[in-house]
Amino acid sequence: MKILHVCQMIGGLDVYVRNIVTYSSEDLEFVIVRGKDDSPQPIMKHGKKIKEYGIRLYRSLNPINDGFALIQTIRIILKEKPDVIHCHSSKGGFIGRWAGFLTGVRTLYTPNAFSFLSTDSKYKKQLYIWLEKTAKLNSCLLACSESEQRLGIEKVGYKKEKALVWHNVVPDASKADISSKTGGRTPYVCYIGRPSYQKNTFFLLDVVKAVHERHPEVKFYLLGVGHYSPDMEELKRRVVQYGLEDTFEMVTWLSHEETWKYVDDSLFYLSVARYEGLPQAVIESMSLGKAIVASDVVGNRDCVKDQGNGYLLPLDMPAFVEKVCLLIENEQLREKMGKNSRTIFEHEFLIENRIGYLEDIYRKM
Repeated sequence: MKILHVCQMIGGLDVYVRNIVTYSSEDLEFVIVRGKDDSPQPIMKHGKKIKEYGIRLYRSLNPINDGFALIQTIRIILKEKPDVIHCHSSKGGFIGRWAGFLTGVRTLYTPNAFSFLSTDSKYKKQLYIWLEKTAKLNSCLLACSESEQRLGIEKVGYKKEKALVWHNVVPDASKADISSKTGGRTPYVCYIGRPSYQKNTFFLLDVVKAVHERHPEVKFYLLGVGHYSPDMEELKRRVVQYGLEDTFEMVTWLSHEETWKYVDDSLFYLSVARYEGLPQAVIESMSLGKAIVASDVVGNRDCVKDQGNGYLLPLDMPAFVEKVCLLIENEQLREKMGKNSRTIFEHEFLIENRIGYLEDIYRKM
């Protein structure tokens, strides 16, 4: 059985697709259609390189590029003759669903956070919802969380029987090569994300400023800075303005293993995102036995249990400052919540235990 993935192989989405390919059964064959400028490392399965095609797939809306990407994708589908198309994120989802419709191939769409969540502009939000609806066609939604499934039904108009769920799941990060830790001269807290609207990094910096007044000994790392970071320069300016150069550090793009060295040695994991699909960074932090302090938004609420393995909070600065300081001050509470994180991860988000459900969905398609 042949599965064709259509997506930009960047950041968390790159990791998501690699995990699916790597951990799936040998009888599944994969082809990747990605952006020609994504430049990912080759995907290997059982010592063989997975076939990839680079097309004009870019993040921004551009009718010319998008038209070329659609034509290129259709040509690849006619050549490869996949049994199922699995397309991801807003642009890959738009191109992949139209290509599947025009070629008559069964198509699954995983938004990993719907595009209409990415703006507070009423006009843009309605435009993105309209684009999602026009591209729905005869595809099935494969949401990465129950929250995303509900949005697909309520906002986009998917019928319940065509709105499926398969959680974002990950390998056990505790088994990765993270034995060489970052060193702990200064206790610190981690957050992974690009300086952007979604990751809400200006709010993050305000939280850090307030926490610093009570705990100047604690440092904060923003990891994964690099790909598409529209708020980077303004965030740098505010760091200097607040006098936090020695407290708040932005770390450029790291390998997966290097990132988890930071997380594994941190006090706990912090997320102030405005929205998520189902955040791989949070789930992988849970696999490392970390307590989580997170915004109560789509995605986060599907893996963080409030007062169980962490805290789910409204986007209210005093609330975040209170809980961040509480976990900094209470090692016993951090350890208790961290153990709960590990238990939830093993039951719900370990890829070896969950990949079979995705394979069943592919076969039923």
